[in-house]
Amino acid sequence: MPGKTALASVCFLTLVLALFVTGCGKDYRQVAVIDGNKAELVTFGPVPKEPQKVWEPGRILVFRTSSPVPGAPGNVSGKAGHVYRVSDDRKLEEVAEFQASVPNDTLAYTFGK
Repeated sequence: MPGKTALASVCFLTLVLALFVTGCGKDYRQVAVIDGNKAELVTFGPVPKEPQKVWEPGRILVFRTSSPVPGAPGNVSGKAGHVYRVSDDRKLEEVAEFQASVPNDTLAYTFGK
């Protein structure tokens, strides 16, 4: 029995350490809010020091209005009230929908990466 307890303790501590290390890598969440012909990067948490781009793989785009993405190549657009992720091959993948009354910082916290 003591061996199983020790093994369970080691597994638990490893899991806690892994969660801690994963959480320390990035301490902010960010989305790009598209409203008409403008895009605003909304950050929940400390603002990153390096310059951020709207159109990059992994970026989460939140559309307040049905419109094209500023700075995107071609005619890439999204629907109002929808959340998209820019895929690795630079296409929009729909993630979720949201109500228009939800504030931008809540959207950054909920959907941000």
